[in-house]
Amino acid sequence: MASLPTPRINEEEYLQIERAAEYKSEFVDGDIFALSGGSLVHSRLALKWGSELDLKLRGRNCSVYNSDARVRTNRSGSYVYPDVSVVCGQPTTHQASDDILINPIAVIEVLSPSTADYDRGKKFGLYREIESLQDYILVHTGSIHVEHFSRQPGSWLFREYSGAESVVSIASIGCDVLLGDVYEGIPGLAAD
Repeated sequence: MASLPTPRINEEEYLQIERAAEYKSEFVDGDIFALSGGSLVHSRLALKWGSELDLKLRGRNCSVYNSDARVRTNRSGSYVYPDVSVVCGQPTTHQASDDILINPIAVIEVLSPSTADYDRGKKFGLYREIESLQDYILVHTGSIHVEHFSRQPGSWLFREYSGAESVVSIASIGCDVLLGDVYEGIPGLAAD
């Protein structure tokens, strides 16, 4: 993720710029970071995760959002774009806006070589500011492999899943996802 040559700005300035922009940028610590396009595998995996969750959550008062849904974190006032986010119950927005979610219960990020460290580190730290967030899932693109963090009282529990027969249980939304289903048809996967 590359920082644009812009001076530090505040939230209102960011939102004014972002809403008029032709491309998406995240806002962290007063800086704007342009989001680059992902690979075809990245795009396909994000779509498949979103579709799988949307299908499993049908009729359950939960909404699945793609990477166009901007999410604001609580303490730092940062703005990020998860690959997939899930809200159960009524979506809550920041300051009655219609484009800033503040209550996702689950977030899925598809890893890419340029963002993997950010997604595991700084971005996960930002997501942990969101009180409603219970599950954070990192999806690998080169192999059938998922890292899953679930909120526990006072900590986060880490689990890893590998292989097409593995099932990721997302307790916060009551869904089990068979990795073989979301990775089916993805080219170039390494053998486990």
